[in-house]
Amino acid sequence: MRTRAFFTGLLALVLLSFTPVAAQINVGKNLRNKINSKINQKVDQQVDKSIDETLEGKKEASADNSDSKRSNAKASSTGSEEVKMKAWSKYDFVPGDKVLFSDNLAGEENGEFPSRWDLNKGNAEVADFGGEPVINLVASGTSIKPLMKRENWLPETFTIEMDLYFDSDNGNVAYDIFLVDDIKDYKEAVNGHFWDPIDVRANGVRFKTYGSESQELKEKGVNNQWRHLSIAFNKRSMKVYLDEERLINIPNVTGTPTGLRIEVDKRIDANTMVKNVLIAEGGKKLYDQITADGKIVTYGIKFDVNKADIRPESAGTLQSIAKLMQEQPNLRFTVEGHTDSDGDENVNLKLSQQRAESVRTYLVGQGIAADRLEPKGWGESKPIDKNPTAQAKSNNRRVEFVKR
Repeated sequence: MRTRAFFTGLLALVLLSFTPVAAQINVGKNLRNKINSKINQKVDQQVDKSIDETLEGKKEASADNSDSKRSNAKASSTGSEEVKMKAWSKYDFVPGDKVLFSDNLAGEENGEFPSRWDLNKGNAEVADFGGEPVINLVASGTSIKPLMKRENWLPETFTIEMDLYFDSDNGNVAYDIFLVDDIKDYKEAVNGHFWDPIDVRANGVRFKTYGSESQELKEKGVNNQWRHLSIAFNKRSMKVYLDEERLINIPNVTGTPTGLRIEVDKRIDANTMVKNVLIAEGGKKLYDQITADGKIVTYGIKFDVNKADIRPESAGTLQSIAKLMQEQPNLRFTVEGHTDSDGDENVNLKLSQQRAESVRTYLVGQGIAADRLEPKGWGESKPIDKNPTAQAKSNNRRVEFVKR
């Protein structure tokens, strides 16, 4: 139990170090009379928070209650998210500009096999994990592939992204990413080196003799978390990223990728799950898009579900836009947010506006003048694909930079 002397000493320390908190506390007679009584819960929480920060040697920033500050704070990421974005500052992966396959598992039922996938072997099912739908690869050796309408469907330039779950970094779980649909479809004359998988573990990636373990990821540690895998293939070169680290960069790979399958190899009882798979065809360079179309259409800027918080893996696309605007100082854009038709129309409209504002805020933070970017949310009102399919919805979820 706190004594008068102990509490008074701590309170004095708070008052000296944290003016914004102390300003909310009456330090006169009423407070002194209450030292030995129960303190109001709100005050107690503020004091405890300040004490903790004092012991850690932190300083609390001054409060600013202006409308503009609150608006910017809402559009920006939280403190922890800003740290993550900073860590991804050298991430140069940019997704293709035409979606070939995308699955966020919307509308899928738990316990059922995911409807947009095919099973090569093993056991897979849709599950709810942390409030989000995931593909649970139940047994070791489970192998799944996207359900596509034609064979050899990968183009010569493409990108693949997905999130993979790891319980720990003990090395006993690997996801094998094959760029051929099925082992029986492999043809050495065509597929060459792609008999072998891209072997993905918690802290490292390997393909044949290429790749390595990331010391940076290892130091961050893995304890029940997702890793973001990104693959960029351009005719014969291949880059592979795990979170913000580029771990494979091969200038000349022998063979042609023709499809995708995901297999799991686990030697312990562990959760093995996949979500947010996106496959896109590579396209024109950004400036070429502006010249040809008067706008840039991108699927590389990603947000948390039903929020305007920008996900860290968006860094490569955003940095490419910032670089383009720095190189072309006369470029001005309307930053347009678009959603699919799921959910309430008014909610989608508001969300798309908030996301456009988040993108503008990020780019301003990268040194782009605010008056060169005008945020505009269109919600679901401007679909580029009107088919009632999951693929169409994926194409409609986008951010556009329209020249003005």
